Amino acid sequence: MAETIDVQILDLPYKLSHEPDEKALLLECVALVDARMRQIKQSGKVQSVDRIAVMAALTLAREMLSATAAPGAGITTADIKGRLRDMIAIADQALAPQEKLFD
Repeated sequence: MAETIDVQILDLPYKLSHEPDEKALLLECVALVDARMRQIKQSGKVQSVDRIAVMAALTLAREMLSATAAPGAGITTADIKGRLRDMIAIADQALAPQEKLFD
């Protein structure tokens, strides 16, 4: 059964749903995304939250994909793509309750 938690990303509140065994991973994802978005905002080049979110997603994806190019990384592109799909699914599931706020 899904549970919900309240988090903040770039000082904006979100209520996210998750499976009980995915809470730690979701919190780790929240911390990573929040930190990356704060870095981008502090650079002063981008101020719109939407644009900051897109830039954070692109830089995180690039980092994950470029990790496959590192010698001896032991990570394949398929591994990275699978992990990204999993993260997207978790994010979609977590954000689904937010969509009800705009109906």
